[in-house]
Amino acid sequence: MASSGFPSDDQLHNLERTNSTNSLASLNMRRHGGTEAQTYSSEFEGRENEELKVSMIIVRSDFGDCSAEEQSKTIVDRFNGNVKETAFTMNPLLGRGLDRVDISHFVLGQRNQIAELFDPRGKRFSTIYTVDPTVEIKYLGSYSKTAHYFGAFGKYVLNVPAGYYAKGYSKNRPVLYGEGPHVIVDPTFQFDQSTGFVNQQEPYISHSTINILRVPSGKIAKVWLGTQPVILESRREPYVFVDAQFRLVAPDASASKTNLFYNSISPYIEHGSIKRLIPHTGEVAVTYDNGILTIIKTPKDGRPVVIDSATHNFECFLPTSLQTCLFPSKETKAQALIDNQKAGPDEVNLKVFQTRDSLRVGVILVVAYKIIDPELAITKLGKEGIVKHIENVSFADMGKAIQLSTLQEVMFFTNTKPGAPDTKTDTIQTIQDRVKTNLAKDLMDYGIELSRLQIETIKVLDAEIAKKLAGQSVTSAEFTTKQATLAKEYDIKTTEARLKAETDNIAVAQKNQATIADSQAKLTAAQNEAQSLLIKAEAERKASEMQGELFAKFPALLELEMAKIKAMALQGATIYIAPESVGNFLNSPLVYLDKLNGSVKK
Repeated sequence: MASSGFPSDDQLHNLERTNSTNSLASLNMRRHGGTEAQTYSSEFEGRENEELKVSMIIVRSDFGDCSAEEQSKTIVDRFNGNVKETAFTMNPLLGRGLDRVDISHFVLGQRNQIAELFDPRGKRFSTIYTVDPTVEIKYLGSYSKTAHYFGAFGKYVLNVPAGYYAKGYSKNRPVLYGEGPHVIVDPTFQFDQSTGFVNQQEPYISHSTINILRVPSGKIAKVWLGTQPVILESRREPYVFVDAQFRLVAPDASASKTNLFYNSISPYIEHGSIKRLIPHTGEVAVTYDNGILTIIKTPKDGRPVVIDSATHNFECFLPTSLQTCLFPSKETKAQALIDNQKAGPDEVNLKVFQTRDSLRVGVILVVAYKIIDPELAITKLGKEGIVKHIENVSFADMGKAIQLSTLQEVMFFTNTKPGAPDTKTDTIQTIQDRVKTNLAKDLMDYGIELSRLQIETIKVLDAEIAKKLAGQSVTSAEFTTKQATLAKEYDIKTTEARLKAETDNIAVAQKNQATIADSQAKLTAAQNEAQSLLIKAEAERKASEMQGELFAKFPALLELEMAKIKAMALQGATIYIAPESVGNFLNSPLVYLDKLNGSVKK
């Protein structure tokens, strides 16, 4: 069989032979989110132990990247590889002339059922004329050079469009062809053009024993390889199986191509003996390995936990975060109604206890707890017995405490002193405190930590006493309301008085501050003025001292100064000189005036 890129018999045989190893070993995604377990069988070596890839099973075109001219020539050469005598000629004289065909077409003919492809390149051509009756030459028509599929008598041209595969058969074995032109010389080749092309992006391509699976992001696939289950995690490269026993398990039997996979975020996925677990934060997975309890916590690596064992069973997810329950539970209420079908609503919805003074009360408890040791809790109580045990012991301890208390102590449990003081904290224990202390110790032995215990509802079942208590409650509420009103009024008056006093204090303080500021300003001004006078006097004193020193050093300056003073004193004065003194005045006016001035002083 001659073919371009067509697998030989040996290649097809090796492909089927290696798949028994590849399917069960190299594609066995077992542990932790799709990590390939490279545990291959030692039966085969070399390429037989490699994981199958699409490139290994797809027949690729070896001249798909050539030019159109080269492709046409290659197709004709390979198609006519076994043609010894041509059935066509370019000389119309040598045969029967035919119509001209477009340059983009081949013509197909046969000579004694040996198909021949001819490229007239748009020119006239004809089939060979022969007189030999044993030779049959026949024109079979023209075909576009880009036609998807044409040929005859075991010789075919297959043009696979870009982005597609072509599904064919050779010797009843499936073959996939990649995009591009293929020349197939095989009398057993089969291809259905209407259904033979498949998009490469299809999530699941199935062609007889060939299976190509693309698992999208956020999904997983369940498949069977014979009797062995396999869970395939999402990855970029497709999974390839060449196995007649391959079977894809869809979420439902009528699944479409868009609903072939399971969500990878599902907490629990089971497939045959494989269990895929994703315990969330605040919970653990309860499993039994050969009957032995095994607790699986949330993995720290962020990958799912995969268990591949037929005897390792998953039971449930058990929450370990804080849980809050109201007791009686729904199950207890239902059982109470079954036990006593004539029971009233209070007897069903409340847990009934009797106080020390023989009065019946019904309560609803709020219990908050978290499981700190799941293995211990399940081992001792069982998964279904944890909440039931907490409810039973809570009511048992609460019932004991109520039986030791009077109705008044029970009704006003937050203000009474039913218990003795705690020696460690020296505080008075209420009924709830006492019950909580005992219950916490009991639950800790079972790996359960008690976070809160509270009486949510309490009701007296005796109608008359309940009526009296209601009346007392109304009176108490009136007194409480009046007391609250008086306290409020007192607070308002006190606040108003305090505000007025503060306002007056602020006004007085502001007035005093202004007075002090004014006095301070006057004092500062007086101090500045006195300082100025002192500085001036000091300056005059120093000037006088300097003038005296100058006069002492230069007497003439003193005389001149005295003369100035005298002249200033005589300004505006009238001097009368007697006739007898005229001569003296004229001789020395200054001396005369000095004498005159001295006589006047005397």
